[in-house]
Amino acid sequence: MPQVVKVKVQPLTAEAFGPYGIVMEEGKRIVFPEVEEGGRPALEFQRSRARRSGNHALAHFAVHFSYRQTFIPVQGSMILVVAPPPRNRQARRQDYELDYERLAAFSLSPGQAADINKGVWHSAIVPQHECLWVNATRKDAGEGVNRTRINERGKVEWRDPRPYIEFVDIRERDDRIVEVEL
Repeated sequence: MPQVVKVKVQPLTAEAFGPYGIVMEEGKRIVFPEVEEGGRPALEFQRSRARRSGNHALAHFAVHFSYRQTFIPVQGSMILVVAPPPRNRQARRQDYELDYERLAAFSLSPGQAADINKGVWHSAIVPQHECLWVNATRKDAGEGVNRTRINERGKVEWRDPRPYIEFVDIRERDDRIVEVEL
């Protein structure tokens, strides 16, 4: 059995989210998408559904260093789980540090926006029903909308994987899962 790392959900506030990125607040801050050369800022609608089992455990995280990413729920809510960028960026991608002690989970309601810094580990779950959200992301020329699915063994399969994003199965790599406490 993998080790369970528990993280309690907290409201999205600028102060609490500060180590991981920026909370967009009306009249307080403008966020300019940052995308390194070779890519372009892109906006896409994503629809995510709550798991049938009601399970709030995560085993899959993403990390990328070439752009900031913004999550904006439009209908429904989501929980964004984040950890600081790895300190060992010079390591092989599969060996990047994930600081389990500094994991945080934030509840995002429709109209809230969280912009994560480059290199921040992240994953998301939908606590109830489904969530339609705007994904402000990076796309290279010719890329379409990326999709994922869970295969019969419970592993995430990425269609059209992007080479500038590292997707990590922490259950496989670290024998851990993250359990989100609502």
